Amino acid sequence: MKPFIILSIALYSLGLISVIIHHASGAKAAGRASRWLLVAGLIVHTAGLFERIYSTGHAPMASMYETLVFFSWTVALVSAIVIFRYRERETEVVTMPIAILALLFSLPNEKPGGPLALILRTHWFETHVTASFAAYALFTLAFSGALIYLWKKWRGIEADELKKFQEIAARSILWGFFFFSASMFAGAVWAYLAWGTYWLWEPKVIWSFIVWFFYAGAMHAWYVREWRGTGLAIATVLGFIVVLFTYLGVSLLMKSSHNF
Repeated sequence: MKPFIILSIALYSLGLISVIIHHASGAKAAGRASRWLLVAGLIVHTAGLFERIYSTGHAPMASMYETLVFFSWTVALVSAIVIFRYRERETEVVTMPIAILALLFSLPNEKPGGPLALILRTHWFETHVTASFAAYALFTLAFSGALIYLWKKWRGIEADELKKFQEIAARSILWGFFFFSASMFAGAVWAYLAWGTYWLWEPKVIWSFIVWFFYAGAMHAWYVREWRGTGLAIATVLGFIVVLFTYLGVSLLMKSSHNF
């Protein structure tokens, strides 16, 4: 899968440079090029995932290496959807560097694939992980919207444009919360089948609940007019930091039953 990852990094990076040139100079050709470079990178990335599935016989979700590649793919896919469905070209300036960094970080963590452990051979495990990373990708998009909102507000941009990024962040949190809730439900069923209990007092599970609780609060805060704006944008940025710690920090710094 390594050649696919390296080529994906190159295509995503060229696409990112192109969209930055597009925003800096207004060059429409650079904007068009950036779209198709992202699509090309996504196709290569997808081919790499299928190659991993073919070589291991299971979905690429069993190690830190595989999940980093999968997380990057979900972020790139969400970015492409936003570009082609909503014609929005600014959020990718934040989301795509995160996708690229995830791939770069995956390279030194590369491990040979193998058959799944018996405890992981259930559709509940795959549902749990897929829903988790769908949520992570949407929380990444929410982070992007909130960060751009704060940047534009600091620069004194008019309220109508700011509202667009507020709504991007809010809708991303709503759908991210939905997928994360589905992930926690699937994880609870999987835990019951594996260990005979729906809840484990271990760091990954506890921090996942913190993420769920945090975004539940952010989602409800959107409906309180006084809490919208800068405060909620800052909370969304902080929420993404909590997500990163739950995904990477807990696995690297704490002893957990999860490999990622």
